[in-house]
Amino acid sequence: MKKGIKESNVQRMRNLVTGKHSAKTKIRSGYTTAKKSRSEGDVWEQDGKKWTIKDGIKRTINKLDSARKAYSVPLSCPKCDNEKLNHKVHKAMYRRWGMCFTCVTKWEHKMKKDGTYDAWYKQFDESNFNAYIDDIQKEYNEWLQGRNSEQFITEAGDIEDWSGGKSNEELSKEFKEQIKKVMESRGE
Repeated sequence: MKKGIKESNVQRMRNLVTGKHSAKTKIRSGYTTAKKSRSEGDVWEQDGKKWTIKDGIKRTINKLDSARKAYSVPLSCPKCDNEKLNHKVHKAMYRRWGMCFTCVTKWEHKMKKDGTYDAWYKQFDESNFNAYIDDIQKEYNEWLQGRNSEQFITEAGDIEDWSGGKSNEELSKEFKEQIKKVMESRGE
């Protein structure tokens, strides 16, 4: 009876005696993944997600990163470097103008002193109003396009017929007249 000890067991003992505790005793075939080394700032796609390494940490990249960056506030004002931005007024001013409330106040005071504040404020107010009017017009046009359907389904699942009323052309004309009145009342 020649049972003996398997060659792999003998090799394992040799490895233990020589201090090679993690050495292999058998050669096997199988699937192994190729590991890629990534460095700071690399961007890659894996499992349908985009990834990057930022500050040594693997992170996902998503569509809200730009909003998160815009909403974040640094620890100190980039303009004066000595103001901590932990008060809500400083945070609001930083998100609006990119500096703390103290710096915004100094900036406005300097413009008033130079006599440029009124012109700047008028231009700022006008651009803000024009953006508001543009938003209203876009929203109204979207509503008009969605209004073309004559049947609507209620929450209960009933189909209601809402045909009739003013046409889109009439509503659009009335809306344009209202916008014209608002612009004239502003003096434009």
